[in-house]
Amino acid sequence: MTLLQERTRTEITRVPAATRHVTEWVLGIVGALAAAVGAYMFYAPANWFLAGLAEAWYFGMFVGAGILLAAAFGVFARRVYLADRSWTTQVVFGTGLMVLALAGAVIFAVIWIL
Repeated sequence: MTLLQERTRTEITRVPAATRHVTEWVLGIVGALAAAVGAYMFYAPANWFLAGLAEAWYFGMFVGAGILLAAAFGVFARRVYLADRSWTTQVVFGTGLMVLALAGAVIFAVIWIL
């Protein structure tokens, strides 16, 4: 009789990929800078050399900042949700901030149009 010998199998464990949140950081920083520029233009003096542009630009900056911040919070919430596979506090908080930023952008866009 012949004996069959089974080869030993080595199990390869997967190391979770290191997640770097570069996209949401870039979107968040650019959105915060756009909001800061919009706030500065809202309070810009009348004798400023771009005072004519400052009348409507801050609404556009606030709309752009709201959209960028909504995208940043949305990407963050999505990545945390995919990593945790459940609705954790971070996912709910990120989604709530995304909705608030988008609502602010819509409000400023309506005011800008009117």
